[in-house]
Amino acid sequence: MKRNTNRRMFLTAAASSAAMLAGCGALGDADPQTDDTPTGDGTATPTSTPENGTGTPEETGTPTQEFNYTDRGTVLDDFEDLEYWGTIQGDVSAETEDVFRGSQSVRIQNPSGGGAGMYKAYPDGLDLTKNNLSIAVKMEKPSPGKLAMEVIAPARSDHLVCRRYIPDAMDGWMRVDLGYTGLRGDPMMESVQELRIVVLSDGEPINFVVDDLRKHPKPTDKGRVVLSFSDSHASQYDVAFQELKKRDMSAMVAAVPDQINSDGALTTGQLREMQDADWDVISSPHVGTPLPEMSEDEQRRLIKQTKEYLRLKGFREGMQFVALPYGSFDRTTLDLVDEFHEYGFAYGACPNIVPPVGKEAVSTVSGADLNGAARMINLAAKYNQLTVVNFADIGKDQDVDEEHFNHLLDIIEDWQRQGKLEVATPSDLLKLQQS
Repeated sequence: MKRNTNRRMFLTAAASSAAMLAGCGALGDADPQTDDTPTGDGTATPTSTPENGTGTPEETGTPTQEFNYTDRGTVLDDFEDLEYWGTIQGDVSAETEDVFRGSQSVRIQNPSGGGAGMYKAYPDGLDLTKNNLSIAVKMEKPSPGKLAMEVIAPARSDHLVCRRYIPDAMDGWMRVDLGYTGLRGDPMMESVQELRIVVLSDGEPINFVVDDLRKHPKPTDKGRVVLSFSDSHASQYDVAFQELKKRDMSAMVAAVPDQINSDGALTTGQLREMQDADWDVISSPHVGTPLPEMSEDEQRRLIKQTKEYLRLKGFREGMQFVALPYGSFDRTTLDLVDEFHEYGFAYGACPNIVPPVGKEAVSTVSGADLNGAARMINLAAKYNQLTVVNFADIGKDQDVDEEHFNHLLDIIEDWQRQGKLEVATPSDLLKLQQS
């Protein structure tokens, strides 16, 4: 495919933007990824096949966290002993009443807001060349909020940062994949000297709890990108599907039962054609009301009915996965995702582990943010992570114009040619995890 000058200029600008913005420090720096939740749906997560981990046994947990969480990976820190953790700002204390696993978590708070966090030094170096990280978090304030993890390797001039957005409706524990959103310098991942856990706010009090920090082996030497399409717009067939066919790329598309076959929306026939081209047609329980605003029974009924709609229409591969409308969820939503689906996808503003560990709410990033999406794709390719890029309507005067869309596809193709990135679907990720 012909590469034009405008695209080359864009790639240079994106790389330059990544270098400047990616290295934001945990305290006092702006987050390069937008805080705005996209208007489109979120997206899903994989099944949890246990590995040979060294996690704390489930029976030692408290009644506050009786969830079917994965035991994948190995424990890097269970926070049962805080002797080697220092305070960055605010107050750090042991929490024994509200824990994710074991007998103790750690509470970090600052009633004055601004910032609160802690750090742990690794004088002999922590080798993360072949591992990614995940952590359990309960964000009480600010709401919504962002959990930040900085990987200092070996100094602030050479570090990576992950910022994970957590919606305001989320009222309990969740496991999040620590996918990198920013880069500064040239981190030496075989010699990580410090990990920092931080939350920032604009004056709002900060109060959150973390537990069960784990490291997870990288199963492949390639990153993954999933192209996601929400809200069932006709342009996803007319524009996106036609372009992806030319490039031999597959994707996932969220089917909203009340919109399919209506004016300006996808048709059942188009969805079947997409499925025949190896797209996943996934569930989207979208009725105009965020799921957390419904009772548990109402959420259960809607999630179950939407999945059944896909089954009856013949989309049985994709019905294993769900896009969470408005990127909004609470603990009840995530429990129901775990009950009915393999992965649940929602806006989180960061990449994920390959395959994802936080399976009920795999993070998506907004395709409408051109520089942000490009940065997340580049980082996924560099560090063997997963970026899920979500698009809604595509075309002139829409959320994403065709030139913008094609720019991102060009970037993906460049990484493919280098053998650093692979386009995947949720079904591909599930197969990878099950293998």
